[in-house]
Amino acid sequence: HHLHTVAAQVQQRLEGYLDKKQEAILGPDLSDRRNVVDKILYTPAIQHAINIDSKENSRELAKSRKLARSYLNEIASDYSSATVRFFDRFLTWLWTQLYDGVEVAHFERVRELASDYEIIYVPCHRSHMDYLLLSYVIYKRGLRVPYVAAGENLNIPVLGQILRNGGAFFMRRSFKGNALYSAVFREYVHSMLMRNTPIEY
Repeated sequence: HHLHTVAAQVQQRLEGYLDKKQEAILGPDLSDRRNVVDKILYTPAIQHAINIDSKENSRELAKSRKLARSYLNEIASDYSSATVRFFDRFLTWLWTQLYDGVEVAHFERVRELASDYEIIYVPCHRSHMDYLLLSYVIYKRGLRVPYVAAGENLNIPVLGQILRNGGAFFMRRSFKGNALYSAVFREYVHSMLMRNTPIEY
């Protein structure tokens, strides 16, 4: 029993240490949501979109900027290593309940590509299991967990925050008639690709 306690403490310390190392390598922008929102808000593309929104809708510039920030907060992921580890444990348990095993093919090719390219994963979406399983397999094989595009219908109290912490970012079903929202969403995705962040749709 004592050994189990010591092992658990060692594991906890190692995980904390690895989280810090990971942030040192990847940079704080991937996990610090406010940092990401602030940076995107002041990119030339978003400043331009804010100016146009202000003119076209006869809004004060500050109101258009506030609106752009609210869109970014609505969209942006809030990645948490602890939440991803929770998903790992939960999904490991879930697969053993549902399936006899999970077979993975051609993953080495994905690993080769991951070192030089941004990867966009597209699961088949026959069920919610598809994207969960894909992210799980990627994580288990030591690659960066992709940020997952999720419909705004999943952005509900409690569940929305858990998904955000697991790497989800949210998108509306339609961007029609909202140029500012479109610009903000496009710039958010662009910023992820520029940081070599894998994305799953």
